[in-house]
Amino acid sequence: MTLPFPLAYDGTRTIGTNGFSFRMMRFLIWLVVLCWTVAMLRRAVAWVLHGFSSSIANQPSQQGPASQQPTVNSRRLVRDPVCGVHIAEERAIPLQIEGELVHFCSPACRDQYARDNQKFAAHG
Repeated sequence: MTLPFPLAYDGTRTIGTNGFSFRMMRFLIWLVVLCWTVAMLRRAVAWVLHGFSSSIANQPSQQGPASQQPTVNSRRLVRDPVCGVHIAEERAIPLQIEGELVHFCSPACRDQYARDNQKFAAHG
């Protein structure tokens, strides 16, 4: 029995040079799907863990209300007046000039500011 029309691909024909590009495209598509799936799973796990950790942090402790201290994880950024870099206040180098506290990113910026400040004060 013969088929009334030939099949486009019946598995008996060998695929020529187009077969390699077809396999590469199929591989790349599966690679993209796999990467996307892994990224979505990572995001879902992070979301679940974040919810889990925040629920633990919201539970009252057994030690009483006096021992509960609010934890602040935010940092205050200060600006270096010499180079303009913003730096965390804990890491900045402070300098007290005329009652004003100025923060610097490095000792070089601090020294340059002090030298320039003395130069401006000498010229009036």
